Amino acid sequence: MIKLIASDIDGTLVPEGSHEISHEYFKVIEDLKEVGIRFCACSGRQYASMLDLFRPIADDIYFISGNGTVLRTKDRMLHVWPLEKDLVLQLIEAVRGIEGACFVVENPDRCYMDHGEDSDFMKMLRDGYHYDVHNVDDITKIPMDNIVKVSIYCDGIEPRTEELRHDPRFAKMNMLISGAKWLDVTAIESGKGEAYALLQEYLGIGIEETVYFGDNLNDLSAFHETGVALTVANARHELKDAADIVERSYRKMGVLHELRNILGHARDYIAANEELD
Repeated sequence: MIKLIASDIDGTLVPEGSHEISHEYFKVIEDLKEVGIRFCACSGRQYASMLDLFRPIADDIYFISGNGTVLRTKDRMLHVWPLEKDLVLQLIEAVRGIEGACFVVENPDRCYMDHGEDSDFMKMLRDGYHYDVHNVDDITKIPMDNIVKVSIYCDGIEPRTEELRHDPRFAKMNMLISGAKWLDVTAIESGKGEAYALLQEYLGIGIEETVYFGDNLNDLSAFHETGVALTVANARHELKDAADIVERSYRKMGVLHELRNILGHARDYIAANEELD
């Protein structure tokens, strides 16, 4: 029987950058909890954004934020995968050389940028994603002791950031496409898969008892750490090739459909066992 389900957000549950989710998801997640199935929201988003999105059920779920760099509940930090301070500073210098690129630096609690309080980038992060983001005069002057992620945003993200991938200075960094215009840079040992595996260990749940939903390249590592991997019709082809099940797109609430299927099977399983008793 399934005991743990995790899902990506952008492109899987909602349109990228959206901050509205159907309350039908909250109802089915609460029903899953009643039959012993836990839920984890797993995203490249900042924790504050995820908390705001899932606030009605935040006390009852787990969070993997920052593209697998922070594992926590609403009240307790379980694990953090930070970047090395010197590498962050070198990366910032390199990103400044990418024409048209904006970037944001994230610790487990908030984000920082220096593109201007009234910039379009700030408005997108603050008003679109609902990030707790602070504009500073010089981002290199912020505390660097617990930075978990640097996110780069620009058109044509893959070819524009190809030099970063081959720069030997950043060999100890994980670089993953996490959206149409996003590249997330994290510690080499971090990732959604690593965080999901640690959550399973923490809860004492076997991999065969888990499900994961995702749509983009940053979800592939979690596909390797789950019993059943599901994607949606709008996903990248790499995810469709790797998935066990391809559901309807987020527009047609494919994940909600599968969650209800899992809930139905769990209820049938419980009822059958009660009859045997």
